[in-house]
Amino acid sequence: MLILEDIRKTYPDGKEVLRGVSLTLSSGMLGLLGPNGAGKTTLLGILTLAVEPTSGRRTYGSLDAGRAPDRPAIRAAIGYLPQDFHPVGDLTGREYLTFCARLRQVPLAKRALAERVAHLLEAVDLTSVAGRRCGEYSGGMRRRLGIAQALIHSPQLVVVDEPTAGLDPEERIRFRNLIAEAASSVTVLLSTHICEDIEATSDRIVVLAKGEVTFDGAPAELIARRPGARSLEEAYAALLASEEDAVRA
Repeated sequence: MLILEDIRKTYPDGKEVLRGVSLTLSSGMLGLLGPNGAGKTTLLGILTLAVEPTSGRRTYGSLDAGRAPDRPAIRAAIGYLPQDFHPVGDLTGREYLTFCARLRQVPLAKRALAERVAHLLEAVDLTSVAGRRCGEYSGGMRRRLGIAQALIHSPQLVVVDEPTAGLDPEERIRFRNLIAEAASSVTVLLSTHICEDIEATSDRIVVLAKGEVTFDGAPAELIARRPGARSLEEAYAALLASEEDAVRA
């Protein structure tokens, strides 16, 4: 279980990006929605220990990110697929996953590691192109390889940032099914601005706006709170509009 307590982030230029975010993540899929500038990227950086908060506490089970000795174990428990994921183009898909496993110091002998790589390639439907260079992969194939590299070290938490942006409808559905399947065994945080992806995969959503959590609950609950909304996208748009109206008032 991951617990964030009163996470705040102010950059050196004085810009306050996160204003007291508190969240608890357990098993399954959590969808993170928010407009540009909401603080999602900063929050993901803080979750993955790439960015340090100005204040607040992060605990990952019995591990505390504020304790230096705990940080290597925390990093080892996290898999990450960034929005701008680019595998090493000259390596084949199989070579790239093996390379990632070695970087992550996956404690498997050569044969066992080869079996794990083969299993993940099959899981993301890349077995037939495992010997092809990553630089020749389509956008959808690269995203699927990205999920495989995020899972190569058997993490407890997988953070996925804007995974379906730019994909065609068929590839988006395939990718959504893939991350939903991953969430059956690990905790997955899906950050996106595409409501359809959240609605199709997540039982719980968090809406971040202006550095604060403005909603945390089931998609159906948010829709029910917005009279006349017929979809999560409409309810989400109404929530953001109400936030803007409150600021102007």
